[in-house]
Amino acid sequence: MGRMPRPGRRPLPVPDPGSPLGLFARDLRALRERAGDPSYQALAQQSGRLGSPYSATSLRNAASGRAVPSWELTRTFVRACAAFAREHPERADDRPHAWDEPVLLDAWQARWREAALHDALADAPSRSAPRDAPRSRPPRPLTRFVGRGSELDEGARLLGAARLVTLTGVGGVGKTRLALRLAETVADLFPGGVRWAELAALTAPEMVGHTVAAALGVPLEGRTPLDAVAEALGPRAPDGDVLLVLDNCEHLLDATAALCHALLQAVPNLRVLASSRQPLNVPGEHVLRVGPLPVPGDAPPPEHTDAHSNPLPEDAGCGAAVELFVDRAAAAVPGFRLTTENRAAVERLCRRLEGLPLALELAARWLRLLSVEELLERLDQRLNLLGAAGADRTAPARHRTLRAVFDWSHDLCPPEERLVWERLSVCADGVRLADAEALCADAGLGTTAGPGTDGGLGASAVLDAIAGLVDKSLLLRVESGDRTRLRMLETVRLYGRECLAASRREADARSRHRAHYLGLARRAEAEYGTARQQSWLLRLTGEHANLRQALRTADGAEPGTFEGAFGLWLYWIAGGDIGEGAHWMRQLAERHPTPPDDASAPAWCRAMWTTAFLVRMHGDVESAESVIDRIDAVLAEHGARGADEGEWAGIAAATAQLRGLSALLLSDAEGTEKHSAAALRTAERPSMLTRQQALAQLGLAASMRGRHEEAARLIGRALEIAEASGESWHRSYLLWILAIEDIETGAPDRALRLLRSSLALKRRLGDRLGAATVSETLAGVLARCGDPRTAAVLMGAAQAAWQPAGAPQLWGFAALVEHRERAVAEVRRLLGRDAFERSHGEGGRAGLDRVLDAVLD
Repeated sequence: MGRMPRPGRRPLPVPDPGSPLGLFARDLRALRERAGDPSYQALAQQSGRLGSPYSATSLRNAASGRAVPSWELTRTFVRACAAFAREHPERADDRPHAWDEPVLLDAWQARWREAALHDALADAPSRSAPRDAPRSRPPRPLTRFVGRGSELDEGARLLGAARLVTLTGVGGVGKTRLALRLAETVADLFPGGVRWAELAALTAPEMVGHTVAAALGVPLEGRTPLDAVAEALGPRAPDGDVLLVLDNCEHLLDATAALCHALLQAVPNLRVLASSRQPLNVPGEHVLRVGPLPVPGDAPPPEHTDAHSNPLPEDAGCGAAVELFVDRAAAAVPGFRLTTENRAAVERLCRRLEGLPLALELAARWLRLLSVEELLERLDQRLNLLGAAGADRTAPARHRTLRAVFDWSHDLCPPEERLVWERLSVCADGVRLADAEALCADAGLGTTAGPGTDGGLGASAVLDAIAGLVDKSLLLRVESGDRTRLRMLETVRLYGRECLAASRREADARSRHRAHYLGLARRAEAEYGTARQQSWLLRLTGEHANLRQALRTADGAEPGTFEGAFGLWLYWIAGGDIGEGAHWMRQLAERHPTPPDDASAPAWCRAMWTTAFLVRMHGDVESAESVIDRIDAVLAEHGARGADEGEWAGIAAATAQLRGLSALLLSDAEGTEKHSAAALRTAERPSMLTRQQALAQLGLAASMRGRHEEAARLIGRALEIAEASGESWHRSYLLWILAIEDIETGAPDRALRLLRSSLALKRRLGDRLGAATVSETLAGVLARCGDPRTAAVLMGAAQAAWQPAGAPQLWGFAALVEHRERAVAEVRRLLGRDAFERSHGEGGRAGLDRVLDAVLD
């Protein structure tokens, strides 16, 4: 052996080194030393490669001597040591067959059984206990119970109707505390009493029955726990209905479920309230899911003028999460209270921690050192921050720190669920079930394939794993129309991302995510010119956070990146997020100023078209022209090579159309006609959307030149295309342009009908900026029709709608801006300055949707 001492923290001494548990822990430590003394982090990495990943904390706890670890954890510890020793023979025990895994595992399984048996017998009730053996009553909490009114009402209702009720929820959500309060609430309904059985410390399944018998005060006297309890509580010896509370069942699900099923059949006057991170799945079980505490909304705190910290009344409507945090903070820091000055920061902290009670309690103790603002600044590292420094020393080990809570949850997950947890942790703001399956399943594997050495999962295994994570409340099912959507609490997600990084699979998971969501955008673009346009825009809206994440790290070297980026052009402008879209596309253009290779050149040109379109509509004329010039340079190069004429002609037509749009926004009628006509000539069959847009631009240019019949004819041709295809976005703008023509030719009544139709389409699409554009025109018509006050209100609402986008009002279209300024001046003259400002401000405060509801009613 050539082992060198390894620097690092010294392990804590084994609490009782002479006990069977202590000897077991010492033997595990000795095994690790003989393997070359790897760090626990190194063992965690080995466990991941072995397909049964455990955290360093879990592996360290296995050898702590505080409790007997599960066999699965022990087995992984032994296998990880053996794998490390084989990889580092110069550091390990070099005796022949010292690291023969089957031999090692057989020996260690025997040691584990012995330790588990001794541990179970040490906790078991005496078999010779007297018949009046003490019963286990619920413990008395030492802190105030907060919130959970609806859960208590529902729990009481369920216990009145069902014989088995299970409280389920993610670790740290407060299941035990709710079970205590619920048991206290319904105690009068159970004359036979409420009995409490704590299962958290058990490691041997056979001890569940002994513990339940002890909790009920039933001596065994040579009988099985089931027989003893049935005889004591059954029809022959009725003491009235009894409520048995089984706390922390998740690690002994099979044993607990079997015992509950048998007891409920054998003892008619028994009801069971269980708490577990997942359901028991017993016939007749009713599940009450326990979620985090409600967090406050985003409304600003009430205004105040007092310069001092003003305590808020207890009924200030701050929500249960804030109430819990303030209560525990006041215990940690005497004098702490919720004030008008600190309320906003406290509410932000509670939202960031998503109302998870354990996280809130651990955070509150940090106020002995940190301010609330300083706590907020550190919450990205919450798994480290909310650790031992603020832990409750009397709590079970797995509830002393936030990381320990999720280490325990992770250890209870089979390898398939851990892999899915990791892969879905890269998603932002949730994921549809179908998307989750696509992200996690590996191509080429059978539907039932589980994780092998390469970490692959088949489709059926993925669905089973997702169902398991939902059962454990690590994935939450949220309502989302007719499709199942899943989300993780942010703390669960952060833990999964840590595990993903440690497993060396992060790059693959992020690549899968980018490919999937950019592929979704590519599919949407193919439907933009159809009747399915609206449903696809809504679909993309639901994935905004995931699309943003995909674009943030988009790499043109990956297949589909440019196609996906191009596919978002309509989403960004119709959704009103044009500033964000322009930002991401600028970044992509900076990373890829030219096509990475010849094969990707057409897709690069289309992505750069989206870039130029968005930055131009956002008001950056110079950058847009620069990007268009780069597209033209690539077009010229590939045209000289005799590349595919059809594909490149289509790109050239779209680029000419874009130059025409830029000229239109500058009110350059001549430039608009030149480039838009070129777009129609360049390709034999330009894309439908290019053709529509070019015709609309020619119509507007004709209108600017006073050729109104020609304008109406061109817009009518474009409208026929839109109506035949069933698409709505271009159609809504074409109706608006026709309304402008009617205004110019003296037909305001027909213009009003067209504007109403246009706004109906805009609002159905969720096109906020489009609706603001059309509303500006509608306001001018209303003023002409004798309603200047409504016009002023609508002008104020439309102007306010533009501000969040950061785009120039009316897209900076010079002719429309000039027209609007004349209309505003006329309305101000009709109303008077003061009345105009009041009405204009009223519209801005009400918002465009509310104003349009009133105007269009």
